[in-house]
Amino acid sequence: MDEGQLQLMRSYFMNAQLQLYAVHHVKLIPEWDYHVRDPEVNRLYYFLEGTGIVRIRNRVYSPQPGQLFLLPAHVDQAFSTAEDDPFRKYYCHFTLTMGDIHLFQMFQIPHFIDVLDQSWLEERFLKLIELSQSSSLSAPLLIKSVLYEMLTLFLDQAQLQENQEAWRVDASTPAMAKINTIVSYIEEHLSEKMSINELAERLHFHPNYFIQLFKSIMGVSPIAYITKKRMEKAQKLLTTSDLTVTEIAEQVGMDLYYFSSTFRKLISLSPTEYRAYMKMQ
Repeated sequence: MDEGQLQLMRSYFMNAQLQLYAVHHVKLIPEWDYHVRDPEVNRLYYFLEGTGIVRIRNRVYSPQPGQLFLLPAHVDQAFSTAEDDPFRKYYCHFTLTMGDIHLFQMFQIPHFIDVLDQSWLEERFLKLIELSQSSSLSAPLLIKSVLYEMLTLFLDQAQLQENQEAWRVDASTPAMAKINTIVSYIEEHLSEKMSINELAERLHFHPNYFIQLFKSIMGVSPIAYITKKRMEKAQKLLTTSDLTVTEIAEQVGMDLYYFSSTFRKLISLSPTEYRAYMKMQ
């Protein structure tokens, strides 16, 4: 995967919204044979025992105990289990969205991993089941925390097991392809002045339509996204370089006063205070 594709995936994950819908531990009935078209949720299936078939995007798999499958939303799927050796598994249904876009529908990534620390993952599923039944005020936050841990395990281990060069962002619609193009442009031109009119013109969109489309996909306005990416770049430069604050302001396409005031507003420290704080860590 090239650096541009990696930056796109990171940006999308940073703006994503996570929601759990169901989590359970089950032993399937022998005649289990299930087909789902255009599912609204992603599925995590962690297989503990049994044999059978999982079909995703016309690819057929025979899950083994200790394998974790990620089945993306809006992709046709089919499942069946052997009558004499039915599956036992944990599963959860969830969405990970950015605006109206389901991220795992958009990313071309592996469908399963061989779990290295199986006891760790089983503990996370049990914790998720417990939290889903809790009336605690903090339960929704903890649910997201545990689910993010599980997704992190999947993505990190999938990178080790598979050829990461095959991973890519799949711009499955013209609108998504155009937003991918403009996000890549923003990432590569943070040191330059950018206006809504200029960005919209690159896509041959009216500025108002461009703002609406960008926000529906990315979850924030174009200006808010550009500012966020500039502040991230500034934080990195303040931590890893000896550039002056004035030079860093130039690197992120902002005049010194506006850069300093924006940085303080978003980070709660001035650039100089932030650099000093990070040196003490």
